[in-house]
Amino acid sequence: MNRSAHGVARPVIALAIALSLLGGVAEAQTKVNPGWNMFSAQQDVEIGAQSAAEAERQLPILRDAEVESYVNRIGQKLAVNAGGPQFQYRFRVINASDINAFALPGGFIYLNRGIIENARNEGEVAGVLAHEIAHSALRHGTHQASKAYAAQAGLQILGGLLGGKVGNNTAQILNTVGGIGLNALFLKFSRELETQADVRGAQILAASGYTPADMVSFFDQLAKVDKSKKTTWLSHHPAPPDRQARIEKERQLLREPATPTQNVAQLNRIKSELRTHGSARSSSQIAQGTSSSRGNPPMTSSGTSIGNVPAPSTSLRKFTNRSGAYAIGYPSNWRVYDSGGFGVTIAPEGGIGDAGGRTEIVYGLMVNHYDPFGNSPRSYLREGGASTSVTLQDAANDLIAQIRQSSPHLRVISGSGQQLRLDGKTAVAASLRGTNPNTRINERVTVVTRALPDGHLIYVVFVTPEQDASQYSKVLSSVVASLDVSEGHRH
Repeated sequence: MNRSAHGVARPVIALAIALSLLGGVAEAQTKVNPGWNMFSAQQDVEIGAQSAAEAERQLPILRDAEVESYVNRIGQKLAVNAGGPQFQYRFRVINASDINAFALPGGFIYLNRGIIENARNEGEVAGVLAHEIAHSALRHGTHQASKAYAAQAGLQILGGLLGGKVGNNTAQILNTVGGIGLNALFLKFSRELETQADVRGAQILAASGYTPADMVSFFDQLAKVDKSKKTTWLSHHPAPPDRQARIEKERQLLREPATPTQNVAQLNRIKSELRTHGSARSSSQIAQGTSSSRGNPPMTSSGTSIGNVPAPSTSLRKFTNRSGAYAIGYPSNWRVYDSGGFGVTIAPEGGIGDAGGRTEIVYGLMVNHYDPFGNSPRSYLREGGASTSVTLQDAANDLIAQIRQSSPHLRVISGSGQQLRLDGKTAVAASLRGTNPNTRINERVTVVTRALPDGHLIYVVFVTPEQDASQYSKVLSSVVASLDVSEGHRH
């Protein structure tokens, strides 16, 4: 099983809370909702800064004060209406002839020289920049990195090893999914995310004195240029006709300026300035001149021999969550991995280690909370409250379904489900087992869940090899019996 981090309000596998972006544009516009993200906005900035430094070692940045000032002026005008986190946006021009642009997390925006050379007015340049700003504001790069890590991390994504924050493990997580720099997760987005950036970009344009019609017209212009210049910005899904239609649809919902900015004269002056730098190479030519031998540093090993653990102590120590939300006992010879969030992972020496470049738990327990059914407005039965169509068992099943989605090798053991009393309240338990494809160990995973006052679940996940499950059953029982939940706490 693999570990990861999640937001304090829920594990990272849960769906994100829908957040409407603010941007000073018409209320009738489409509400664009960011996806869930295991990183904080500040970590977006840190990741973006590191990625930008790495990218600029590989890319020929155009050093021309007049061109830089022109692009920065447009970009900062748009950034005022970006919505989302208040990133300090930075804009750079790459001395490349093909038509491309990209956004790194935290507001680091790059525009190929070919965009400027093929634009017919300032609004077309602004359309490209607004699209990339939208990717940053919606945090698409770290959203994709979060999803990629969750997919690789498996069940351990539910653990509290990293607590409620990514913290100092940011580099390890990014290395797992491709590292910093020109990571494909930051450069190429899904059809859905590209559509979001188009819609949000159109909103930003209208709020900033431009017309989304210029974003649409740039697609028409691209259809006429040399095919060698049509790089990933044009090839992103959805196809250009679909993108144009969606932008036009959004345009009907927006308040456009009566006289949108186009400023053709200044754009022509900038094009003249670009010609003083001679012809630019294409991105493929630039890539051929860049060493491809640079790899991502490997994940560090814990130095332990996974699975070689001492017998669990019969005496328990008490772990208390820093916010006072709960306390739980654990074998006194086990180690607590706590970074201050809601969740915690506790395991013996040798119970956690690296296998195949991934962190695995072979022996240990995790405590955390989970918001069942993600964004669904449904709630479930709370003791002493009104009954709804969703029960505690339904909520527990949803958690187990998420576990199986991220760790498909696990199967629920028939007949293992049961109800019990946990800290004076009804709880449900179930066990799963299966051979972990990374460690090749047949593991037993027991999940015990109980309702919290706010409708979330608090759960204990207990992991051992299947062959040791009976030996550790008393330890599991003692640990679960020791759980003490603070009913008045709001996490």
